[in-house]
Amino acid sequence: MKRNNQESPSVIGHAIVSSNFCIADSQGNMPESLKSETDWNMFQSDLDNSDLIILGRKSFEKYSAPKRFRLVPTSSLSGYLKEEDLIFFNPKDISIRQILATLDLFPKKIAIAGGSHVYELVFKDFFYTEFHLSIKSNLVMPNGVPVLNGVENIHQFTHRMNENNMMQCQDLALDKDTIQVRFQSL
Repeated sequence: MKRNNQESPSVIGHAIVSSNFCIADSQGNMPESLKSETDWNMFQSDLDNSDLIILGRKSFEKYSAPKRFRLVPTSSLSGYLKEEDLIFFNPKDISIRQILATLDLFPKKIAIAGGSHVYELVFKDFFYTEFHLSIKSNLVMPNGVPVLNGVENIHQFTHRMNENNMMQCQDLALDKDTIQVRFQSL
């Protein structure tokens, strides 16, 4: 991360959801049936090309990649704790903007890898410039964890994006059961 980058970063949200817009099953786990190889490869490539990744604790524990600089919100500490390529922070004590400013970080590209609390936190305390939403049309997860609070379908998701000054800009067919809908800030 260049110290002289004072421009607003590119902030890209990534999620894959079931047809009822859940990112995890009723136990909070991502089932294999929710995965798409094409989506996964695109997602990993974007993470590899990001200066900073903001992700939730479950994603951090399951998919930890030490070569990537990560920011993990948690309620299990006060303030923040910085390690070599990892920062844990309590969003009740310090916002994303404050943690970046405090640590003199100026990422050009930030990837948001979820879960639902992280997606909501970025809407509340920061911003998105893009959101890449992949939808598995052949999968329903009853009582699953929604991608965003109160969102169960594409109309509700699009409405939430529009409320945050984001418009649908592109649809991509990733495989026979998965499409990706991309949103971009105005």
